[in-house]
Amino acid sequence: MMRAMYSGITGLKNFQTVMDVVGNNIANVNTVGFKASRVTFQTALLQTLKSGRAPQNNIGGTNPMQIGLGSQIASIDKLMTQGSFQNTGKKTDLAIQGDGFFILSDGRGYYYTRAGNFTLDTNGTLIQASTGYKVQGWKAVQDPESGLRYVDTNQPIGDIVISAGMSMPARPTTQMRMEGNINSSVGPKPFTMSIKDTTTNTDYTVRIWFEKTATDFARQSSDPFSENQSYTFYIDADGDGQPDDIDGDGTADSGYIIFNKFGRVVDAKFTLSSTGDVTTITVSGDAEIAIPTSGEPKFYETDNPSNFTVVEYTSPRYVTAVQVYDTLGNPYTLYIEFIRIGRTFLDTTNPTSATFATSGVELKNAWVWRAYTSTGEIITYKDANGSPGVGGNSYIGGLINFDEGGKPQAYYGLHTDGTTLYVNTQDELRTISFDASLSGDSTVNIDIDFSSLTQFSAPNTANVSWQNGNPQGTLESFAINEAGEIIGTFSNGLTDILGKIALAIFNNPAGLQEVGNSLYVPSPNSGLPKIGEPGTGGRGSLIPGALEMSNVDLAEEFTRMIIAQRGFQANARVITTADAILGELVALRR
Repeated sequence: MMRAMYSGITGLKNFQTVMDVVGNNIANVNTVGFKASRVTFQTALLQTLKSGRAPQNNIGGTNPMQIGLGSQIASIDKLMTQGSFQNTGKKTDLAIQGDGFFILSDGRGYYYTRAGNFTLDTNGTLIQASTGYKVQGWKAVQDPESGLRYVDTNQPIGDIVISAGMSMPARPTTQMRMEGNINSSVGPKPFTMSIKDTTTNTDYTVRIWFEKTATDFARQSSDPFSENQSYTFYIDADGDGQPDDIDGDGTADSGYIIFNKFGRVVDAKFTLSSTGDVTTITVSGDAEIAIPTSGEPKFYETDNPSNFTVVEYTSPRYVTAVQVYDTLGNPYTLYIEFIRIGRTFLDTTNPTSATFATSGVELKNAWVWRAYTSTGEIITYKDANGSPGVGGNSYIGGLINFDEGGKPQAYYGLHTDGTTLYVNTQDELRTISFDASLSGDSTVNIDIDFSSLTQFSAPNTANVSWQNGNPQGTLESFAINEAGEIIGTFSNGLTDILGKIALAIFNNPAGLQEVGNSLYVPSPNSGLPKIGEPGTGGRGSLIPGALEMSNVDLAEEFTRMIIAQRGFQANARVITTADAILGELVALRR
């Protein structure tokens, strides 16, 4: 009879423990990062009245006869399931999506928590608001040469400090990258027009197209960047696709036309081998075309002026600008100017001083470029050998040739002796420099990456998408991203990394020991902390501006509460029933 009473007592004690756990869960229903617990039971010792017996001698076996002596607590398990997220908008509030714990330090040891309600103290140290324990991670350090900040996650973790007066030093521009498109459909467009020889009643379809030659650059005083751009034009009236020999001299004839920056004609002539320059082209008989020598670029049939074609001309010039900096952070507005040459030829007999020609190595999509500043600094161009020119000629700019797919194919240097324009096809040219000693501290040397440029028949969008210089700046604000990186925004408009938050994972996170203040420490069964970057090695990612709420399920806790209450009542009834039976036993003496 006493066994039943003591069994009931164990039940009362165990269900009391259940209520303690349920009460703690419910009390922490709004605790940030809290993980609920559960209680499981197991049987206690049993008294064996009769052992089991195996079948023998034609008699079946019997089962053991045992009386249980109650129950006991099997485990109190921590439920490490993901809690829901609450958006707070506070930039130092962090939640972990997935596995892992924030690491805190009191200066003597580490603590671990899922509660990411952090703040900054007076020194700019990221801390847990309730305890002052410091959040651990990696602080960014500056490269002494480049001034760039970087995070070395191979170093030990430490305190994260975000100082309000943190500055970004000035850095000179040494590299820039250009992206986007430069429009291939610029310059004078080829065209066709129909004219008639009334003497033979013959119709001719005449095609006229334009190219750049050495003679054109000579007309521009060897200046490929001249405001007035000269083009050689050819005529094909017999339909063979080749320039015609108009005067029958055995040499293909050509003309030239010079456009100003507004697309108006400055000068034009057609040169016949036998008679020299003329202003009309006689195709046959009285079938003639008049050349525009000024004003509107209009070619027309001489005996029928109403039959004309106006050359479609789009300026071949495109300019984009970027801000660059010297060693002290002084800004300079640097312009990059492109002018399309289009199809041309080079005589590369002397590869360092190749000349433009009517035949030779064909450049199908050539552009010349130069750089200049708004304040007039002298630009020096340097080839891959560091040379500023060829012989006694300084480079005046560069030439980019695009392949048929619209991608840069070659980068040449341009130089001139004042009479002839030359191209160095041997040494690549993509570097410029200028003297900044008047307001800065040194010469600014910039390597330009043109490899991302394209040349398609599409609007001009080319621009400098990146350059690595900047003026001095002071930290204005910061934010934390999903990878745990702390990104600062500075007064110079740039951002830089200030540090990175570390996370720890355990083989058995449920084995961690709680020490209050939503903190855990390792236990012999939790395993050692594995510290690393968020989003790596099984560690979760961060959700900035949010907190992980408690994973307590009130509906489940109330259900457990009801079960505990009924279990407690039932075990109490066992005790009172046993007591009543004992009372009847005592009454037998009467």
